[in-house]
Amino acid sequence: MHNFPTIPAAAAPEPGLRARKKAQTRADLERAAVELVLDHDLDDVTVDDICARVPVSHRTFFNYFDSKEDALFGVRRAWGDSDLVAARLREVYDDSVVAAVIDTLFRALPAETADPTLQEARMLIAARNPGLIRRRMRRLDDLRVGLVAAVAELIAFASRHEPSGSDAASTTLVPLDAQAELLVTACIGAVRIAVREWAEAGAVGSPDDVSARAVTIVRTLAPLVVR
Repeated sequence: MHNFPTIPAAAAPEPGLRARKKAQTRADLERAAVELVLDHDLDDVTVDDICARVPVSHRTFFNYFDSKEDALFGVRRAWGDSDLVAARLREVYDDSVVAAVIDTLFRALPAETADPTLQEARMLIAARNPGLIRRRMRRLDDLRVGLVAAVAELIAFASRHEPSGSDAASTTLVPLDAQAELLVTACIGAVRIAVREWAEAGAVGSPDDVSARAVTIVRTLAPLVVR
């Protein structure tokens, strides 16, 4: 058995009974996947096990996730929805496009059902199963179309509010969609590196520390493109 603290139920303050039930089911599936993998080897946990723990049918599980890994890391089909991703980016944006993208990649979607207590547990699981990070990032790469479109919208917004003569102004010669694709690629890679460093250092540090490290990596490697 693991010694990780019990993960409390996540609130789903979405209006409407049907919407609340769907959000709660999705959150319960994520939590079940995390708790099972904390207690057992990843390869020994099946979709059957996750469904039995909630409990729901296979059909219900696959309405929300494509695999147990998607449930484990909260990677949802919503990543392909540029409107939803854009809303999340705007929610966390605070004068830094990079920080907003990293935060969104790192903490998953959608924000209204996100359970912050899961993040450290997911990092612990990633430390035990290094291949999971590569698989999660490949999954995000599969769904990057919605993310790139949303990031392009955020870059455009940030540029309109950027002081003239700043470094960011030099990116105007690069098409917006190309800027967004480059930034998304850099951020995905930075998250992968930051989590790997965290695991190799003995899993010491908070999720916020790892997120901040990923932001630093991107800013160091691409100072003219990002803020």
